[in-house]
Amino acid sequence: MIIKYTNFSDGIHELEFVEPAEKLKLGSAFLGNVVLQCRMDKSSHQIILDCNVTAYAKLICDRCNSEFNKELHSHYFLSYLFSKSKRISDDENIKFLLPDSDKIDLTDDVVEYTKLSVPMKILCKEDCKGLCSKCGANLNEMQCKCEQQIENEVWLPLKNLLKTT
Repeated sequence: MIIKYTNFSDGIHELEFVEPAEKLKLGSAFLGNVVLQCRMDKSSHQIILDCNVTAYAKLICDRCNSEFNKELHSHYFLSYLFSKSKRISDDENIKFLLPDSDKIDLTDDVVEYTKLSVPMKILCKEDCKGLCSKCGANLNEMQCKCEQQIENEVWLPLKNLLKTT
């Protein structure tokens, strides 16, 4: 996923890259192709990239432990500033291009943002009912016959106190 920016005139350009997830070494959870769509705004002193990444992953639901495929999306901006000397920015989205370079390699950024697109709480669906805490049945697929009210012995003294008042 390399842009040879010297081939483009100043202005706005639409770019699209497609790479297999295996080639990007994203890990076994990611499937198929990763699609990067970039809107490149090139001027004489900077290049600004508005990027959208789409990837597919096989995930395991945190509530019901079911395996499912999910389309993941990530959106980010990158700014490349032309510089006469090597510089490092504190902002991860600002990078510097030296006069002797003519390409921008987006591969590492695509890998990073694709991995960051995996949600912290993975759910097969928003209203996932999870597993029964007694019998382990998947409550999305069936209604178990377990008693729904689960009593914790820790709360028994308080319940007894309620009964005496």
